[in-house]
Amino acid sequence: MLALRISIFTILISLSGNAQGYYHSPNDTLWASTVLDQQVTMNITQVHTSNDTLQFVWQKLLVDLPFGWDATICDNSNCNLALIDGDTTLPVLPGDDGLLLIHCTPHITTGVGIIQYTMFEINQPTQLDTLTWIIEANELSLDEKFNVSGELFLTKDCLIWLGEELMHPTVNALCMNGSKVELIYNEALNEISLKKLKPGFYWITIEDKGKNYYQKIYYVEQN
Repeated sequence: MLALRISIFTILISLSGNAQGYYHSPNDTLWASTVLDQQVTMNITQVHTSNDTLQFVWQKLLVDLPFGWDATICDNSNCNLALIDGDTTLPVLPGDDGLLLIHCTPHITTGVGIIQYTMFEINQPTQLDTLTWIIEANELSLDEKFNVSGELFLTKDCLIWLGEELMHPTVNALCMNGSKVELIYNEALNEISLKKLKPGFYWITIEDKGKNYYQKIYYVEQN
């Protein structure tokens, strides 16, 4: 009986030691909007919630940036001069937090860029997180851009565009995990069909005549 109790206690200690011990703040996906030649800085912090020393391994998963954009990545050890393939952070002591930080400067080309890295704590390699940074660059500031744009209205399984005339726009839905779904715009009805989407939050992006528009929606599939 004593041996059984010791075994159970050992298992409980082992399970407790495998708890994640941190969370990502503000979350694991960040969105930023900027203008050409203006750098954005986007930091995802690994908030330490345990009394253990943590250490993180991070690796590049996806980089999809428009032509002429520059981006770099930093952790608590180094600020690299590019989006390198990966690295291991310095140990994160109790009371300190980890970080993975992106600097991005869009040059020449407007559009939307996506950067994704995976990350895990060195003693918990099966608990893999995917961190996503989404950056939109425009020729105009947000206030200027919305002064010349329109507005999207969600109705049933489509979006209605009310604004200046669109001429063969490119429309995409960006999922919160960074994936992209191309949508169809019906010029006659000023409608964007959402039938390709699953329920959830999306950023809808419209690129037309060198201008970019975006709006966040929550889509609920209609019966």
